Amino acid sequence: MIVVPKETPIIEGLNSYYLNIEKLFAYYQSILDGGCAFFQLPAAQGVIFFNASSLLEGTLREKTSFRMGQEAVEGIIDATKSKNVLISIYKVPAEKIPFWTSVANAEDLFKDLSTEFTDLEGLVRKMISDHLTGYIEVAFNDGEMAVLFLRNDQMVGMMSSAGGWRLLKTDKLPLELIEKSRKTGAVLNVRRIAPEKSVMVGPPLETEMPAREGGIPAFSQPGAAVSAPQAGQPILKIREMLQYLLLIYDKYISGNRKIQGDFQTILKRKFIERVDKYDFLDPFAADFRYAKGVMEYTGPVDDVRLATALLECLQEIAAENDMRAWLDKSMWPFKEKYSSEIDYLNVKI
Repeated sequence: MIVVPKETPIIEGLNSYYLNIEKLFAYYQSILDGGCAFFQLPAAQGVIFFNASSLLEGTLREKTSFRMGQEAVEGIIDATKSKNVLISIYKVPAEKIPFWTSVANAEDLFKDLSTEFTDLEGLVRKMISDHLTGYIEVAFNDGEMAVLFLRNDQMVGMMSSAGGWRLLKTDKLPLELIEKSRKTGAVLNVRRIAPEKSVMVGPPLETEMPAREGGIPAFSQPGAAVSAPQAGQPILKIREMLQYLLLIYDKYISGNRKIQGDFQTILKRKFIERVDKYDFLDPFAADFRYAKGVMEYTGPVDDVRLATALLECLQEIAAENDMRAWLDKSMWPFKEKYSSEIDYLNVKI
């Protein structure tokens, strides 16, 4: 990926036909501590980062190739000597250049996450809590795009097609982006930069992220949602986990035309099949209820026994409706959020 931090433009749209590229760099190196030059070639794009003394790093994307490092720098400069190229110069603080030059080396962390099951606000909060250095691509279903840049425990900026790919320096996820992701829908990709490639000088910016939990309905009996831990163990939200999992299954089955019947009916049938083993899930006893994303259980068994039974039923439903491949691909946010509960229960989700 080619990223050009267009936060502070110095000059834009220069035509290489009238320029000596070596003298152009020499001039801007004399007046800027750091910067980047963006090259728009007839069938390619490239960027070269520089400081006061050196051309540091380059990235060149052509139709059939992607070059980085000094090879890219040389390729870009050679192209300007024989082709009509538009050049723009942007100021970049020298201490931030290592981060921007490392973006091209980012590695996939999570791919093709749908906002139907992954809340953008929750994902950003999770990646910040995990001290991710990298970026999140947001491909909206209406064709627009945005890229959110994160470093350790903060958001450091964003770019979007709607904003002309200008770098917006911000430490908070814009509310309009959250609302658009929920209304329009989007596919999310998370990419990680190796720590040794992204060292930046200076103290981290202070940031305050929203505290709301994304998209999980409240329990009708909140006091029953938390399992009492043993000494030394974290507080476990087993019922909250089960409710969220039921909601995921509900949305998937409701949106899949190949599956006959609605989720509540399928779930009740499964409970009837397993009533000899798990009588506390008997739908006619009405101790367990699930509807519209809300789960209630008023029976006598503890949360661990409830989870064991319910997870076994859900796994059978997944196998019977060819959901396994989809779950393996799409369940990472759930597994991350409830990792303590899953480890404690020692189950496969």
